[in-house]
Amino acid sequence: MKRIRLIQFHLGVAAFFIPFMLLMPLSGVLHLADLGENQSKTAAFTIADVVPEDKAAHEEFFREQFKKQGLDFSFEYIRYGGKDFTFRPSSRVHYMASQTDAGLEVYKLDPNLGRRIMEIHKGHGPRFMRWVQGGFGVAMILVTLSGIWLAVTIPAYRRIMLGSVGAGALLILLALL
Repeated sequence: MKRIRLIQFHLGVAAFFIPFMLLMPLSGVLHLADLGENQSKTAAFTIADVVPEDKAAHEEFFREQFKKQGLDFSFEYIRYGGKDFTFRPSSRVHYMASQTDAGLEVYKLDPNLGRRIMEIHKGHGPRFMRWVQGGFGVAMILVTLSGIWLAVTIPAYRRIMLGSVGAGALLILLALL
């Protein structure tokens, strides 16, 4: 591949994913600083019916329960956690059902912007975003490898790049020990 084509590829892919490159560390920093991830939780309704044993029947069961309540709520899939059922995507207003002795208590969860961003970060957004995030991961590998190749082929940048990669690798190695 000609150098100019590699530069164009590197720039095009990197530029397309700039919003994701900014979103991931931004949401990570906000999370680590314990800033801005909140969601309101309000009781919505209770379900006295028994949840079917067969997990394949869960989606239809819960869709019917929402319909009975007059709620036009659409979910893509259910995340199971002990006695809880979380209806995803959770990067928007969503519901969660918790098993109790009396049946199921259903809660409405309304995440703020910080929580919505973190839910996307963790892969809990719409299913199409999971594909985009997988593409982002592959793109980051390709952009990194093409950037390394471009830097190695310029003698003036070779030492800087190799020294920086070595320092970064050493930092990770120290964290693993």
